[in-house]
Amino acid sequence: EENSEEGGHNTVSRMSGASGSSFLFYDQERESKESVYTNLAICAVMLNVTFVSWGLLQERMLTRRYPRLTGEYFTYSYALVFTNRFWTLIMSGMLLLYLKPRTSRSTVIYQYAFPSISNMLSSWCQYEALRYVSFPAVTLFKSLKLAPVMLMGKLLGNHSYPQYDYVVAIFIGVGIAMFMMSTDELTFDLDVYGEHTSAKWTGVMLLVFYLIFDSFTSQWQGRMFKRHRDLSMIELLFASSAFSSALSLITLVHDGKLWPAFDFIISHSEIQFHFFAFSVCSTIGQLFIFYTIKNFGAVVFAMIMTTRVLISIGLSVLLYDHKVTSTGFFGLAVVVGAVCYRIKRQAEGKQLIKWIGMGEKSEKEMELVQEWHEHIDT
Repeated sequence: EENSEEGGHNTVSRMSGASGSSFLFYDQERESKESVYTNLAICAVMLNVTFVSWGLLQERMLTRRYPRLTGEYFTYSYALVFTNRFWTLIMSGMLLLYLKPRTSRSTVIYQYAFPSISNMLSSWCQYEALRYVSFPAVTLFKSLKLAPVMLMGKLLGNHSYPQYDYVVAIFIGVGIAMFMMSTDELTFDLDVYGEHTSAKWTGVMLLVFYLIFDSFTSQWQGRMFKRHRDLSMIELLFASSAFSSALSLITLVHDGKLWPAFDFIISHSEIQFHFFAFSVCSTIGQLFIFYTIKNFGAVVFAMIMTTRVLISIGLSVLLYDHKVTSTGFFGLAVVVGAVCYRIKRQAEGKQLIKWIGMGEKSEKEMELVQEWHEHIDT
């Protein structure tokens, strides 16, 4: 959807700021077919391992007791927001030092605050939604992100989208509705802790707000790239993470939840390991997002992450005993089919995987921005 054909050198310099960083930049066209497929297989395995583990840890920390069965719940979702953003800050800071991209001179610091706030709120809504809606339903609901992204694209950037995107969005919505209505957790008036809530549709509304905030974030970042041609992906990620880390920490302090959350973690050794594993998966997963999209493109990355959604839902159903009816599985099939159809349409006319002798490779920085953002909290 974005027109970013400004020359290969300019695009690569904005994406990386460095040309000699062999670890992150892998030239398919200079490698053999076997080498390319080996690297792609490693990316697929690592993305699935890190993000499936990340999601399962998310569900374990927010919906199960410490210690198991007889203990208490960890209810400090903003602590997870802070942890996630803080490790993103560290990871992007390391990339900033390693790649040394050109610093933007045209951006104003307050512009980073808007996507940071919306990104922080979207993460909080997602984590809080797990109190009311099952993890498989939350994971599948994120596929509906296409609809609000298109809406925000129209409002903020006057973007146009292919007709098949609208059809895909409708099918995804229908499939998600079928899946969510089939799960036994979606009672609307009880949270995961068995407590009655005053608002019956709390979980669904949290997911709706998640989609709104999340779509605003990606579209605002896209607008920043259009307006500031000297802005690099790494600089944007670092600045946004710095704002989000500071704001989420301030929120924890203001709400009086920083020390209770810290005491809870200190008092339960199991959640200490979970937080450590959560942080490791976050850092390694984001590095592989960057590596995969940079070297293989957004379409290949989307294919890998579609398999990750299926694995995550399957393992969550098995490990945490979620009950899904045949209608729910049909709804899941509808969503996956719609997503796969969209990937197929996006891939038409493109050579997705290349090796020696297969022609020139072109890349778009906006693919990296949007896909990284889309999967950073999943």
